[in-house]
Amino acid sequence: MMAMARGGFVFLTAGAVFALAGAVARAGETVEPTITTSIERHYTTNAMESDRPIADWYSLLRSTLFRKWGDNDAYISLNAEGRATRHDSVTIEDDTAGGIQVQAFRRFAGGLELRGTLAYNATRDGDHIDIGPFTIGTRTLKQVASGQVQVGLDLGNQMALIVDAMTSMEKVGLSRFEDDIFLPARLDPDKRNVQIALKLIRTVGQFTFGVQGSALRIAVERLGEPPVGVSLNQFGLRGEITYTGTGGATAALAIGAELLHGADDTYSRIRPAWQLSVIKPLPKGFELRGTWYGRYETADSDDPLASWVNRGEFEVSYKLRENLKLASGVACEFKRNLLWENVERKRVFYAEATYDASARASVVLRVDVNRIHKTVIDIDENTVDTFIGLRAKI
Repeated sequence: MMAMARGGFVFLTAGAVFALAGAVARAGETVEPTITTSIERHYTTNAMESDRPIADWYSLLRSTLFRKWGDNDAYISLNAEGRATRHDSVTIEDDTAGGIQVQAFRRFAGGLELRGTLAYNATRDGDHIDIGPFTIGTRTLKQVASGQVQVGLDLGNQMALIVDAMTSMEKVGLSRFEDDIFLPARLDPDKRNVQIALKLIRTVGQFTFGVQGSALRIAVERLGEPPVGVSLNQFGLRGEITYTGTGGATAALAIGAELLHGADDTYSRIRPAWQLSVIKPLPKGFELRGTWYGRYETADSDDPLASWVNRGEFEVSYKLRENLKLASGVACEFKRNLLWENVERKRVFYAEATYDASARASVVLRVDVNRIHKTVIDIDENTVDTFIGLRAKI
């Protein structure tokens, strides 16, 4: 009940921000709508992303719409997006998704800023279940409604306080089975999330220092025995430092600790958390980017509770010509499921070429190679995905 009350408060506060920004935004200028569309044609060696690789072709269509009313002091913006995947043969893996996000911003005298966001997303995922030698396709509708409020206050002396409150409600429908071989069934639980974060920052020359504390509550519907999802509380505290150099070079380091406590005393532990990010432009059109982080992962863990993730990424890009950019990168990831105790080791390599055919259209050619090993079930998932895509802006 407390989580639902806090979630309702966030939605009501976000609505108040829209009311404050609405009148000023209507009086301001309007940014013409921007529509972007991309069409990609993929070939993958592992369409089902499993240890039983099946090669297939598939098409991916993405579209987004953006429009803004107002100016930098008060505005309302609208973002809408849609995505659809269609396989030539393995149609059980077809996905569709769509969402809309509305954001309002208002800047007041005295250094006070308010931002409210309301969003809704729906996905219909195609997946599969392996039962012995048989593979059965499934299709599930998931809907997520969320609200977020951010308050920024200028404290003077190059210091600012940022308060961020977010809530979301995730509703998962019945999973329907291929050829109706089984009756529709609930395979995934509903969830309610509430998160609050406070951040204090100060800028000194080219450096920005900050300290942040956060609290997250995920309430998971009890489903199955043992349950397929476990409620949790997560608390974090970290210090940050960011350096902004000349020519676009930046470096940022965040280090702290996170406590994760699962319901019914399933798990409770404090772990260090960190993130290091570097961007460095180099002569002759080269640029280096790198990120290394370690943290609890609650959104995409394949575990009833959560996972511990340690991941490093590195990319080098080269602007061969004004309208032709090449990029290549590698990533290594170590993920440990907290309850299943499975360890997943992933290695990623990708190479990409982007050609700007005009100011509003570009052609992209990309290759992704993924190697995954899962220890407890002792399986390997190897995938090579290549695609050529056309991206256009209207």
